[in-house]
Amino acid sequence: MTHSKSILAAMITLVLSGCATMNEQQCLVSDWRSVGFEDGALGRPVETIGNYRNACTKHGVSPDLELYRSGHADGVESFCQPVKGFNYGRSGATYRGVCPADLEYGFLSAYNDGRQLHELEASVRSADAQIAQRKRALEAIKVEITDKEAVLVMEGVSASERVILLNETKELSRQHGLIEAEIVELQRDRALRAEDLLEYRAALAYEF
Repeated sequence: MTHSKSILAAMITLVLSGCATMNEQQCLVSDWRSVGFEDGALGRPVETIGNYRNACTKHGVSPDLELYRSGHADGVESFCQPVKGFNYGRSGATYRGVCPADLEYGFLSAYNDGRQLHELEASVRSADAQIAQRKRALEAIKVEITDKEAVLVMEGVSASERVILLNETKELSRQHGLIEAEIVELQRDRALRAEDLLEYRAALAYEF
């Protein structure tokens, strides 16, 4: 593999890993301007170079701060665009304050729009999860009731045991009714959340 291909491979590995750290090979072959650009383009702060410094010092390599900062500035300019801000916010990622003043207003406005969309979508997913959990609980109760009813008709079950089984079945039926009522309320709440989400989506100026 040529030197340039080694650098490219190391950079791809670094980006795909999603981690702001390096192994020995990456420390030895990295183009620090490219590393800075990638970090800036991902919204990582310039202080991220400190992680590389800690990782690479043990391999006898010191990151080139000048090149890193230069690349990072270009990467940040690429990152701090409204459309990327919206998508970043919608992903639920936390903005790390990397944008320069002249780009930050537009970026943050779009980021906040995306973040609000993320929260509304998460709210609907949360309601769906709660409803699904209650439905699973209903199924478990149904199985338990069926099992107890099967024991009730078996031969050899004493009168006292039948009383206990009947009381347990009655209590399970009561719990079943309560959970059914919870599901109705959760479905109403979910419908309201979904309506808020649809209205917000319709008001957005971004495609998604």
